[in-house]
This record gives sequence, structure tokens and C-alpha cells, in this order.
Amino acid sequence: MLKWDHWHIEPSSICALKCPRCPRAEVSDSLLNQQLSLDFYKTQIGDDTIKQIKKITFCGNDGDPIYCKDFISICKWIKQINSTIQLTIITNGSYKSTAWWQELASVLDAEDEVNWSIDGWDQDSNAKYRVNSDWDSIVNGIKTFFTHNKLTFRTWATIAFRFNQTRICHQKQLATDMGFDLFQLTKSTKFGSKYPDTYGAGDLLEPTDLSLVATGHRFERQSDTLTAKERPGKQLKTIFFKRTKELQQSKQYAGICLIGNKGVFLNSQGHFFPCCWTANRYPHNNQWLEMAQQKFNLNTRTFKEIISDSFWTTEFLKFDSLECTTKCAPDRLSDVNHTSEW
Repeated sequence: MLKWDHWHIEPSSICALKCPRCPRAEVSDSLLNQQLSLDFYKTQIGDDTIKQIKKITFCGNDGDPIYCKDFISICKWIKQINSTIQLTIITNGSYKSTAWWQELASVLDAEDEVNWSIDGWDQDSNAKYRVNSDWDSIVNGIKTFFTHNKLTFRTWATIAFRFNQTRICHQKQLATDMGFDLFQLTKSTKFGSKYPDTYGAGDLLEPTDLSLVATGHRFERQSDTLTAKERPGKQLKTIFFKRTKELQQSKQYAGICLIGNKGVFLNSQGHFFPCCWTANRYPHNNQWLEMAQQKFNLNTRTFKEIISDSFWTTEFLKFDSLECTTKCAPDRLSDVNHTSEW
């Protein structure tokens, strides 16, 4: 069955940036700038469900969570109901005020993680991919948060591109000097060598060092610890490994939605998906998008009704969509990162 102790939620599809490989840029014609209100969480998800969730990752296919108007109020409400829940926030970090970061710092604790997506080392380099980002406000937000919160785990997350491939060690040193706990390097798939019809054979974003490009059809990551602070989520990893072994023994499909690490996905319109990949607004996902809007819409059905739908124990378990067959092929059960990392 679909596991839902980890939720991946897109609080907002709004973003100040124009990253060229983001769905915001690649399928801009169907983009809707929307956000989930605090009232939506209270009425459509509710206390009882929040109490059972072990982790929420705030990210998004289209938007950045920090641009959701109610974001800090949402985090406060969740923490009041479930004090042991792990909140992970993925953000570019631009344009928020000192006061905003100070308030967020007062809400989060040692169970939580903030992940800053930074691909450069100054304004010019970072803006080569994070187009329209603002380096000064990113650095101010980091310094403010670090000053007012010593408990929450802090990650510097970089995607390898051609423009930064020789400066990754420099970035890692910057992260160390600023006080980050982890440096995370992501090897992407969204390059010309993988998808020549989309990005072209002469893709200028693709690293010339092909060891920095993902080998399969899912991103790959390597992480370097920078401090002795323990990363949250150790209990969840134990659960994920147990589920992985059960899937291996039963010879079920390697769907990470059956393991839980990727998180069931709720987009900024309140539509529910088994993972964020199935929710991307690319044409190959049209069936998922239509089904989520009509059948798995938290604006018109309760979560209990959605999760109890017979679809999850019948048609869903065929795992025959493009995302399922490329991202969660059966041989991936032997990949520790695939089964345990978000």
C-alpha cells in the first residue's frame, strides 16, 4: 500500500526565480501561481492526520515554500499539534527579510532541516542557473537563521553544472566557513546527453565532466558532513530499510511510494499524488494530472476518502507510467540512496 508517514507538500507554486530547467520555465503555459492557506491545512488535512505524519518536506515542482503567505503560521500550527514531526524546507532563500528569517528560526528545532539550494559562490555565478536570485538576501537569511537557531540542521545543496564544476570544492569551503552542517551535491539528469531532443547535443549547462551527470533517469547525490551535528530522520531511515527488505522478499515493485522516503505529494492546488514526479506538468503525466484534479482533490474529498480509494490497491500497483518505469525500476531496491534518501 501507499505509505503516507512522509508528505512532500508544495505550499506555493509562486517563485521569484526563473531557473531554466524548472517546470515553471519548461511548461509555463499550464503554470498556475497558487498557494495553500493555513485554513486549508486545518480543514482539509486536519489535526488527526498531522499527528500521524512523521515528516513533511516543504518543496515543490513549481514554487518555493518561503513565498507562501501563511508559511510560518503553517509551520507553527503543525509543530503545536505534532512536536516530534520533522520539517524539511527546500528553498533558494532569496528576498525574505531579516525579521522573517528570525521568526522562522524561532519555530524550528532539532527535528528539522533547512536546505538552501545554492549553485554558485557569488551573485553572478549563482544567477547563471538560479536566474533572478539575490545573493545578498540569501546570505543575510542564512546568517540571520544561524544566529537565532543553533539546533536545526542546515544543508547547502548544489547541482553540478558546467559553470560550477571546477568550483565545487570552493563552494564546500564556503559552506564550511558559514557554519553549514552538510554539503550536498546533486548530479542531475536534465542535460543534453540524457535528453538530446529537449536540451540539444551542445547543452551549455551540462558538465563536461560526465561523472557529474546522473547515470540513470533519476538524480544522484553525494553528501559531505561538515559538523558533528546529527541529521534528523534516523528513525525514518530504519523504517525505510525495513520496508525495502519486505519489498525485496515479496518481489513487489520498487516504488519508493511503497517505501515512503520520497513522500506522497500534495501540490499548491490541493491535488494529491503518490510522488512529486507524477505531478510534474509534462505531457507524459497528463493522466496523473487529470486524475488528481478530478479524483484525488483534497478540496472536494477528505484525505481518508482519497487514501481508501480502491485505485491504490488495483490499477496503481501496475506501476506502468513513464515516471514509475524510469524512476523506480525493480533493480533500484538494491540502491541504498534510492530507498533511504529523499
